[in-house]
Amino acid sequence: MQSNEKVTIITPLYNAKKYFKETYDSVIKQTYNNFEWIIVDDLSTDGSYELASSLSKDDKRIMLLEVDTKGGPAKARNLALKKATGKYITFLDSDDLWDETFLEEQVNFIKNNGPIITASYRRLATHTTTNFIVPITTNYKKLLNGNPMSCLTTMYDKDIIGENYFPEDLKKAEDYVFWLIMLKRGYTCKGNQKVLATYRILPNSRSSKKNEQIKVMYDIYHKVLKINWLSSWYHVFRWALYGLRKYKNVK
Repeated sequence: MQSNEKVTIITPLYNAKKYFKETYDSVIKQTYNNFEWIIVDDLSTDGSYELASSLSKDDKRIMLLEVDTKGGPAKARNLALKKATGKYITFLDSDDLWDETFLEEQVNFIKNNGPIITASYRRLATHTTTNFIVPITTNYKKLLNGNPMSCLTTMYDKDIIGENYFPEDLKKAEDYVFWLIMLKRGYTCKGNQKVLATYRILPNSRSSKKNEQIKVMYDIYHKVLKINWLSSWYHVFRWALYGLRKYKNVK
């Protein structure tokens, strides 16, 4: 039997007109329809806002917002989090896709495995499509050495976890910090190993240039999480190895 709990879906939107219609269709076709979808435009210049407005105008489940000043995905997600009324919170970027049973299966999974869950997904790159299978469990210690918790497939129970916000002062990996701070409180993320979504890897994506993230990652471990400098470099090394293994067949 399908749960009746409301899910809040949060999407930061910026210059994704080329892909957003596919993302929109993947949400509207969900077999689980008790959701609110909060889309926050970060001052797009390619007509993304206008497209989202046109698509969503007749669906009362969709709230389209716009930031006052450009601030990146963290600011957009935080604005949506302050408006969220669902028991369960999940995220979907404006160029990614959910399988039509994503919400149904994840809501059922979180009821038995919550309060934080994630799921496996396929990675759609320029030349390859590969599956990433999430681990069965991820705790804070494991998360320090690599991130299997994508915004695309992770869901949490707001009634249990409470209010949480993304750091807006980071240029990259703000979602990683979001999950680290959450799991540092003692929670364990349970993994649904079924592939339920598609992550689109674009050539210019922020996460594709791993070599540029070394300093960012060190600052996260040392300055944000207050880990000593030697252990911080150890975690940077482990994070880099994890990334190489995770993406070695993605081209």
